[in-house]
Amino acid sequence: MEPLHSTDPEAIGPYRLIARLGAGGMGQVYLARSAGGRTVAVKVVRPELAQDREFRVRFRREVAAARAVDGAYTAPVTDADPDGPTPWLATAYVLGPSLTDAVHEHGPLPEPSVRALGARLAEALEAIHGAGLVHRDLKPSNVLLAADGPRVIDFGIARAMDGDSMTQTGTVVGSPGFMSPEQASGRPTDAPGDVFSLASVLVFASTGHGPFDSASGVAAQLYKVVHEEPDLTDVPPALRAILEHCLRKDPALRPPPAHLRAWLATGAAATEWLPTPVAAALARHAAAVMNLEAPLRTPVPQPVPHVPYGQPPTYVPTQLTTPTPRPAALSRRRFFLAGGALAATAAVGGTTWALTRPDKPGGGTPGGSSPGGSSSVGPSLPAAPKPAWTLATEGKYSGLRPPLVVDDRVVLRADDTFGVDANLGVTAWQHTSSACYLVGGGDLYEASAKLERIAPEDGSATYAASTDLGGGRTVEINTLLAATDQAVFAMVRTGSGGAATDTPGLVAFKHDLSSRLWYQEDREVGGDPYAALQDHLGLVSGTTLLHLDNKFAVVARSTVDGKRLWRVETGSKASWPMWSDDQRAYCAVDGYHLQAVNLADGKQVWRLDSEHGRIGKLLVAGGTVYLNDGSQSITACDAATGKPRWTCATPGYPDWNADMVLVKSTLYAAGSTATGQAGKPCVYAIDISTGRLRWIFTDPTYQPGTADERILESCQLAANGTFLFVWLKKTLTALPVA
Repeated sequence: MEPLHSTDPEAIGPYRLIARLGAGGMGQVYLARSAGGRTVAVKVVRPELAQDREFRVRFRREVAAARAVDGAYTAPVTDADPDGPTPWLATAYVLGPSLTDAVHEHGPLPEPSVRALGARLAEALEAIHGAGLVHRDLKPSNVLLAADGPRVIDFGIARAMDGDSMTQTGTVVGSPGFMSPEQASGRPTDAPGDVFSLASVLVFASTGHGPFDSASGVAAQLYKVVHEEPDLTDVPPALRAILEHCLRKDPALRPPPAHLRAWLATGAAATEWLPTPVAAALARHAAAVMNLEAPLRTPVPQPVPHVPYGQPPTYVPTQLTTPTPRPAALSRRRFFLAGGALAATAAVGGTTWALTRPDKPGGGTPGGSSPGGSSSVGPSLPAAPKPAWTLATEGKYSGLRPPLVVDDRVVLRADDTFGVDANLGVTAWQHTSSACYLVGGGDLYEASAKLERIAPEDGSATYAASTDLGGGRTVEINTLLAATDQAVFAMVRTGSGGAATDTPGLVAFKHDLSSRLWYQEDREVGGDPYAALQDHLGLVSGTTLLHLDNKFAVVARSTVDGKRLWRVETGSKASWPMWSDDQRAYCAVDGYHLQAVNLADGKQVWRLDSEHGRIGKLLVAGGTVYLNDGSQSITACDAATGKPRWTCATPGYPDWNADMVLVKSTLYAAGSTATGQAGKPCVYAIDISTGRLRWIFTDPTYQPGTADERILESCQLAANGTFLFVWLKKTLTALPVA
């Protein structure tokens, strides 16, 4: 929840607005109250959608269908005006947290609570399907927990089962980790798809992670949904047997909600269905919400002088907004409201920083020295630089992994591996191999079962590391971690007699691979099946090597002998990007948030909590941490304290799994030019001194692909001192850098 903006209305229909709850693909959601004291959630349609005649027809039909849903465990539609100048929809407000927030705050639910949750959600699906609807976006954040049971919310992408165009082949709509295989493949989705999603939600409730979690981006996650078996390792055995039926790839083999409800009812918690800590927190939060009387509202914004960069820009300066202090009863407490926390906080040396992120362009303040300031996207921006050259690339998986730059070559890893002349944009060499590549210390390394040093000028293997450990033992390279001008580090498996085993460890070779520096057996070292798709699996700062273990904790080792120095828990269930400078390491905390720890001893220095979702890829340079937190923005924070310096609002969502690149005074980040999966991939160029957008680049040759292809459509970035290299689908573009 956040204060109302100065541009927000006082009321919508008969409801007085209290605060903002969040924004969705359809529009803004408000906490509101009727004259009689009824608290509701009001969703207001975006102006551009309100002008769309086809959308109004569909919205009117969906309001009517949603009103027909009469279930004990759904949030009913209480009022709506689909024909007004600004269409809106009001639903009963649920005084409780989302399942996402409850699990993140208090941990997974016990089995009786999960069974009670599942039985009641199955009953909710019976009501939804009985009204002729398919929800199509059932996920933990769309399940709210109330004292008398859960509530299913957000029918924003629910569609009637009458052949609506949005349910037809080729459309991928939903949340990747919780959608069904048929939905992930762009095929028509019916009621069995909701059963699959419900089972995925129950896996999350029981374990704290989804059945198809992956840190390798949306592409890998959807691949798991369609092709791989779910991860049910931590699910209680009796519950696992039930969920396995629901998670079958063939929708015809999944049970109907009524059968699922009957199965789960055995052993389910009754009236006291939530664990005591969750129930107690729920009661406190509900009381706090009901005590809200006056609207939370920011003051009227005042103009702030614009600091120009180079020639005066053509876009309009933004304005400064400062949140109004909250009532004293609320200022010391974080509470859940409709699936969102009050504010993201960052503990810095005993102090809590409140981080407010803009949810749409123009919703922030200009960059500069003011903590938490944010720049907005004006009506126009200077044009992006014209490409110096473009190159059509090959391979089914083109544009999935970041390019690598070494000397005057751009290395592309697709089905095959290509070396491209960075100045001319022509292919210099090609390998018929999709092995893992790594650049470090001016060298290029390739790893499959062995490790080779590759000549960047022609792609030939110049040296190979010895796999002999002595005593009849050998090593097989599993994953490359990091490389410097002194050494290259890798995760390995050891074996004897030429046969590899599952005994894991780490090895360091001299940078020219002429000799081995050290080997450390470590059974807590683990590999990710999608490791080859990722960068920053490990990194080196000075004499410290950082890497993730098989519990996704961060481990620090001496680069001299490989001995462990410290280990920091992250709470993550998948690989998570990390970075470091010469004083601190930056990594996950509690699975979704960011912490800085001392490089010397691993002790936490500060943390930042995201209220919008998981914090994505990081970039640390010049005493500044650049990050995105799941909102439509990029934020710069002081590396020593975590205190925000500026936030740059972006027209679409930055890609949380794509590398950011810093060249001179410009930060480059991949994103989209519109919200949602339909957004056109683009590159944001941000002035790091002011936090303002300089320009946005979109590939003029870009054409949206099929549903399967669209999940791979993100700009992958790399740079040298002359060009920014943008790899999108099957086009590599070189943009001159200032």
